[in-house]
Amino acid sequence: MSVLEPISETFTVPANHPSLPGHFPGNPVVPGVVLLEAVEQVLVSHYPEYDIVKLPQAKFTHLVRPEQAVDLQIEWTGNADAETLKARFKLALSEEAIPAATGQLVLRNRAAVQAQEGQDGIR
Repeated sequence: MSVLEPISETFTVPANHPSLPGHFPGNPVVPGVVLLEAVEQVLVSHYPEYDIVKLPQAKFTHLVRPEQAVDLQIEWTGNADAETLKARFKLALSEEAIPAATGQLVLRNRAAVQAQEGQDGIR
């Protein structure tokens, strides 16, 4: 059994992101779904063999503004040989180290799922 390495990255959402003009005009705030999309993109860039299948918990605790640096940390609660993994993520504003969001993710190994579908005759 191998353990997946934790992930630690910093990202920003650009001021020209298409979701910002309507969220909120004159006082832009990065929508939570855009932050979650950034978490997904980082996960896929590190571990493309896994797909997110559930988001059992997400809590947004502080506003994130466009161009504001956000630190992302992902910790695994399983091993790389498992078909299903759970992970915890934390987002914090980089400069102030203020927590912005936390959550849990459930991921499935794409190859294991495809192998199971093949055994079950599902296509």
